[in-house]
Amino acid sequence: MTVSQKDALIDEQPQSLAAGEVKVDADAPHAGKKKKNKRSAKAKKKGTGFEEFYCDPPITPTEYKEERDLIYPRYRPFVDRIEECIQRYRARRRLSSERELLFSRYLLLGGIDASVRQFQSTRNIGDDILQDATKSSVREMIADDVIQRGGDGNRNPRFYNPNYSEHWDVDFTGVAAGFVSEHLPTLVGTQSAQYAMGVNVVLNFLKYVDLHDVCPEYADDVKSAQSICLRALEEVPATTKLLQLLPGHFNAALSVLHVKQEDGGSSDIDNYFGKALPDVKQAKASHAATLSILMGANWFPTAGEWFITETAELTFEVLAIDLPSDITCAKYKAINQHLTNYANIQPCGTITARPVVVPDGWDNNMTATMPPGADKESQFVLEEDILHLMVVGMKLTMEVCTLNIGLKFIKSVTQVRPSFYIFLPQELMFHYKEPLPNDRPAKSVHDCDDENDVRMGVPVVEADD
Repeated sequence: MTVSQKDALIDEQPQSLAAGEVKVDADAPHAGKKKKNKRSAKAKKKGTGFEEFYCDPPITPTEYKEERDLIYPRYRPFVDRIEECIQRYRARRRLSSERELLFSRYLLLGGIDASVRQFQSTRNIGDDILQDATKSSVREMIADDVIQRGGDGNRNPRFYNPNYSEHWDVDFTGVAAGFVSEHLPTLVGTQSAQYAMGVNVVLNFLKYVDLHDVCPEYADDVKSAQSICLRALEEVPATTKLLQLLPGHFNAALSVLHVKQEDGGSSDIDNYFGKALPDVKQAKASHAATLSILMGANWFPTAGEWFITETAELTFEVLAIDLPSDITCAKYKAINQHLTNYANIQPCGTITARPVVVPDGWDNNMTATMPPGADKESQFVLEEDILHLMVVGMKLTMEVCTLNIGLKFIKSVTQVRPSFYIFLPQELMFHYKEPLPNDRPAKSVHDCDDENDVRMGVPVVEADD
């Protein structure tokens, strides 16, 4: 053993300590401090693609060239481009179950088959096929969103088929307007969070179509559809608020004064809208103040009784909105200062509207029942807070009364539609089933159910032997 080996061996052996000495291990943790466990970094939560400030990541030059020359070239048919665009969009977004349902309903309304297909996943595809398949081919094999291309006997009339396109048009704006104005409010309501979610899903998809230049021939149409979605987020919830506020205090006052109880007067309006109506004293003050400010004190005759000459329920389209001016508001303020024993009278303005017929899927619309000359423009007085919620082009279904002096007022409002409202024929095809031949003969008196017929009061005829 060499000296260096001996010294090293001595260093490795424990050394005895003198009295009072304490050996401190430099590697030992300090007293009073807990040893921290090293934790592995958690995986960051992946974005869904629907965050408020989300934007698609930039694509590489190779990806851009692939999209321009192979996926979305001009020479490729539109149906092939939009079909692959929808499939790629689903692959790049993390759609929750709610967004999945809303997006599928939007596609179904546009004539694209988005029905869920069972047993169509990678588990049912052979390994030999998956090894040689590309990402795009696998996506096509497991996709739910397809455009029908079958011929006679192998096509579904519920969906768009390029081989039978005589009743179809490419209309991004129309489908978006029909979805956010009719289909989505019926499905989830207008004030719920699901409504804003549905609009944002459609808007997100349209931005994806615009960003990737899927169909440049319809670029203006896609941008117009995006503007419809942005308007819907403000205008459609406003229709619900308008339905709560209408017909307003002034029109309610005229109903109290001139609508008789036996004709469906003030009590019916009160029960229908759930709002307290003004008493007769307040109604007279509101009626006199508003008419004198807006029409002038000498405009209406004072002699004779005012009574209703006509009542009609029609749908009106708003053509113009006239808000009260500063001078008008000052007049209302002066009147309210003198009427200390009355509730404040709100400043009023007017709207100009004309009757229209809105197609809504019903065959018995009001075209045949509209009286001649009913398409003339009319003016209605409404409060300022109601006018601020209105937009030119809105459609209001309301019951209008006409007084013998020519003044018209709103008795009740049953429906308010946004300015971009449209009813798509595809709405009627959601639950459509093709008729099938039925060999079973029709029921006769000999095949009736005795118990049910007796209960309903139908005489039972017994067959002769």
